Amino acid sequence: MISCLENLPDELLLDIFSYLSPIDLFISFSYINNHFNSILCDQSIQLGIRIAKNNYTKIDYFANYFTHIYICNDTDIDIRQFNNVRSLTLGPYPKPSDELINQLVDQPQRYFPYLTQLIVYQPLSTWYSPPSVRLWTQLFTNRFSRLKHCSLPGRIFALPTTYFYCPSLYSLSIGGCSLRDLPVLLSALPNLKFLSTDLWGIADIINQSSYHHSNLSHLSIKFRQQTIVLEELCCLLLYVPYLKIFTIEGTQQHNTFNIDNWYNILISQFEYLNKFYCTIRLSDSIENNKIDINYIRKYNKIFSQMKLFRRNDSLFISNQ
Repeated sequence: MISCLENLPDELLLDIFSYLSPIDLFISFSYINNHFNSILCDQSIQLGIRIAKNNYTKIDYFANYFTHIYICNDTDIDIRQFNNVRSLTLGPYPKPSDELINQLVDQPQRYFPYLTQLIVYQPLSTWYSPPSVRLWTQLFTNRFSRLKHCSLPGRIFALPTTYFYCPSLYSLSIGGCSLRDLPVLLSALPNLKFLSTDLWGIADIINQSSYHHSNLSHLSIKFRQQTIVLEELCCLLLYVPYLKIFTIEGTQQHNTFNIDNWYNILISQFEYLNKFYCTIRLSDSIENNKIDINYIRKYNKIFSQMKLFRRNDSLFISNQ
């Protein structure tokens, strides 16, 4: 008969530990004996914590144990002590301060050698501050050498073409970039599989290089401040011929919306495309019956879930 807790199988102990907060777990079980220490130090165990005012003062003693950190307070904290972290989230409430961003970019190879996921919530009004610009530089010069998934709110423009290379990133979500800079961004991230971004500014991209990204399979774009121009969209998509999932949001003039053109772009050019999601605002004020939605649904299976709806006096066509 099992007479004490430490004689339980490790699998059962881990299940028990999952019901405790990380702070309570370490206060209660660390340094009791070698058995418990070996379990708590096991790198395969992913321990996460939301850092708030009521638990920050106790964290220093166990900082190296945590692999998932979520900063949700405005108390002064040195995130560089969590040098075993794999996933780091800054924000959204409160927004991360410049001091936190400075800590993040201070020798990341030394303080965050295992970081694989980074999420930063920051208002666009502060994204052009020196610490934020430095974060972009560190990120895209491969200073976070193991980073695979990244979400940043800022917009990027005029990307440098030298010393700009990050082969580790698989997934990237950013607040926006220009049409002209998107091919530069893709060429710097050769192993990227997922990209989500807003597109800002109309640019002549027709005569740019014939670069093809061989790994990007999921692209999500939202057109800002301009209507969707199919010719530009077609040229843009030539950079990503192996798309399997494509999501788009934007505005298009009703008199230019043509399902034949969309079909030619999506089906004729993409051999591997199997999922297409869209929300398109038809900028002209028209009646619903001016568009034959049944014809569109029957046109091809990727359009089969299309529907028309009105929102704030605007007409949308969408399958989301």
